[in-house]
Amino acid sequence: MKKLLTAMATLALCLGLTACGHFVSIMPGSAGSGETDPDLPQTLDAFEETGLMDFMGWKEFAARYYSDTPIALSIRSAQKGYASPVFDRASIIAACDALRSMTVTGRSETVPAEDRQTVYTFTMKNGDEYAVAFSDGELSLYAGQYTVTGLDALEELRFPGYSDGFDVFDLYYDDDIRAFADEFNVNTPVSVGRRYNGGATMTSEDPAVVSQAFQLFRDAAVDRVEDSPDQDIDLTQLTDYVFTMADGTYYTFTFAGPCLQVTANADFGPVYYWLTGIDELASMAILPESTVPTFAGGPLYSMREEIARGLAAANGELPDVTVDGVYVDYTIDGQHGYLTLDGSAATGFIQRMAYINAAADTTEPSGEKITVYVTLSDQSGPIVVFTGDTVQQMVGYDHLCDADAMNDLRSAILTLAQDPNNVGPSFSSTSG
Repeated sequence: MKKLLTAMATLALCLGLTACGHFVSIMPGSAGSGETDPDLPQTLDAFEETGLMDFMGWKEFAARYYSDTPIALSIRSAQKGYASPVFDRASIIAACDALRSMTVTGRSETVPAEDRQTVYTFTMKNGDEYAVAFSDGELSLYAGQYTVTGLDALEELRFPGYSDGFDVFDLYYDDDIRAFADEFNVNTPVSVGRRYNGGATMTSEDPAVVSQAFQLFRDAAVDRVEDSPDQDIDLTQLTDYVFTMADGTYYTFTFAGPCLQVTANADFGPVYYWLTGIDELASMAILPESTVPTFAGGPLYSMREEIARGLAAANGELPDVTVDGVYVDYTIDGQHGYLTLDGSAATGFIQRMAYINAAADTTEPSGEKITVYVTLSDQSGPIVVFTGDTVQQMVGYDHLCDADAMNDLRSAILTLAQDPNNVGPSFSSTSG
């Protein structure tokens, strides 16, 4: 009898929790408090239309979000698979207002569809989070769906990667950076510099170089937000681009690996953005009165000194420098992907790439792009940009490569994408 009563009590408790819909995620990554609100319906049969924030158990949050506004609002779509935050108070307040105006009107017969779910998460200054999920226009809570009114206002909000119109400068939520971008033509920086991992800054005062670097930033677009930066990118490889104004003010834009690293709110921490249209920035020659060295044609290692040095490290010819890894951002046959290599796979890839032959004459690049980032143990390493069958010596100077060698390189990338340990044949200075 005791077992039966216990089972019945447990069943009643589960039904009550399922019906009440009280969910507050109070810490990052937590599942929520799971507490019930005595004012909400506690049976499956009863249901009374309820304001969404009351239904979620967010009464305290609703009462204070104007005075204690969340520092960030993030959207995560199951279909896109990444969280994208906004940090401006206007968007965050608008989202809170939208939720407060929504009404939960009843239970739905719809089966929750996790693969179509969109989650909105409010992050507080102390790290607490409030998360609410919707699927197919309905509120998703526990294992159930609830019909709601007023969702349109929430769906009108814009997020980087999910909405058009965000440029690089918007991501900082900084009035000074926005003014720097908008007033570039009338208040142009006197120089642009690049430095790696806090080292020496190579600077150019050439107006054409300054303008070109800025245009690349201006024309870049957010492709997506990196959801697992600790796993997918090398956070120790930092590249700063520094624009210096006539009054000594400077604006710094930092890449961690291939992603733009932006800290719009110190309490929230850095966000990492994959950008499109930015590849040429890495291969720009930012040097005082830079000139293009003569290239008579031949293997890539003879075209650029840093490629030759990367090859020497791969061949074991530099006693104090080794290859830490190779990162490849590629589009091949319409397939866009990323490849991270280390060990013998990395050295073999550098050898394959460095011995590709290129013509002396420059040509117009066309085709799909492959960008190779080589990292050596002393934090240096070449960045090589291929477009179709061309390779970039520096911005504006592209040379036609051996077509068969480029086809071999593309095949190797696709093979390594399936099996990063498939090093392939070894290479030497006699290889083609």
